[in-house]
Parts: sequence; structure tokens; C-alpha cells
Amino acid sequence: LMPGRTTLRALPVLLLLLATPALALDQSQIQSACYTDCERETGSNPEYKACLARAADTADGLLNQEFSALQEGVRSAAKDMGVNPDTQLSMLKDAQRKWIAFRDDTCNFEDSLAFGATATGGYLSSCICALSYGRINDFERIRHSILGQ
Repeated sequence: LMPGRTTLRALPVLLLLLATPALALDQSQIQSACYTDCERETGSNPEYKACLARAADTADGLLNQEFSALQEGVRSAAKDMGVNPDTQLSMLKDAQRKWIAFRDDTCNFEDSLAFGATATGGYLSSCICALSYGRINDFERIRHSILGQ
């Protein structure tokens, strides 16, 4: 592989993801974004782990965007109903803090299954990526199905 080649191929996809609101991904798309794309696009374990770390960072950034969009959706729905959204926003923030702790604990467990071998760190990143996209899907479902946005 030529240096930078993977980065250049992945750049249009990354720019599309960052330029648009979070996209709901089905399980095969999550598998691709968080595992197989990096396997296919890299030629060494350090490159693979760096690719997975970038994928996790992208998913986490999109999760933050979708969290903000859900907060705005709650505010908008509350305004439409003439009520104060503080209780719901507080519940959402508390649930998200707990979910992040769950995600991090789950992913640290998965990473520990490398038992100190060269996959250590890679399992962590791919898990963070996959669970973050799952949470994005949860937030989008709430915004669309419950809040009607």
C-alpha cells in the first residue's frame, strides 16, 4: 500500500458522514464501517488499528451530533405543547451518561478478550464504533417515531 492511499479512499465517505446528519445504518453497514472496511483497506496491524480508531471517532462524533439533534427535538416538541422540557432533557442526559458507561465497560470487556495480543485496542475501537452507531439508530428512532421529526 502506498502511504496515504487508504486515507484518500476513505476521505469522500468521511466527508459525506460529517457533512450530513447522522445516518441510520443497518447491521451490515455497521459491520462494514466498524470492521471490514478497515480489514480491506489496510496492510498492517498498526494501520488496521489506526483505521478502527478513526472509525470509532467518526461514529462518536456522529453520536454527539444526533444527541444534540435529539435534545433540540425534545425542546421543540415541548415548546409545541407549551411545557418546559427540563425534566425530559435531564432524563436524556442521565440516560446517555449511563449508556456511555455501559458502552465503555462492554467495549473494555471485548478488548480484554485479546488477552494482551496484538488485537488489543482494535477490539475496543470496533466495539465503540458499532455500539455508537446502534445508539445513533436509537436516537433517530425516537426523533422520528415518537417526536415525529
